[in-house]
Amino acid sequence: MCQYQDELKRLNAKVLIVSFGSVALARRWIAETCSPFIMLLDRERAVYRAYGLRSSWVRSWNFRTLWFYVRMVLSGRRLRGVQGDPNQLGGDFIVDTQGILRLSYPSREATDRPRVADLLNVLRQLRSQSP
Repeated sequence: MCQYQDELKRLNAKVLIVSFGSVALARRWIAETCSPFIMLLDRERAVYRAYGLRSSWVRSWNFRTLWFYVRMVLSGRRLRGVQGDPNQLGGDFIVDTQGILRLSYPSREATDRPRVADLLNVLRQLRSQSP
């Protein structure tokens, strides 16, 4: 998403990252990713529950997830080890200015995310509908 900052700004979109981790882990993640986005901490996972996100060992540690980590290591990236709850599944959501949920994409597994192009298309449609 970082490479789409200009387009996100043109679309008047604000990206919020919600994490259940500690303040120290959040700061480390922001420093390592140079993320320009706002991160909110949800230690009690109230947002996760409200959006129907699940925690699953089976869905988190499947072949696709393990292959993702193998590719990271083979490309020279350093793994930090397990941080927080490795079984918590994430998701991507778009909420409009009226608070209406316009896109809901709860991850089916740890590496499952919608294509950025699909997220941007939803934002473009919303922008074209606004007065």
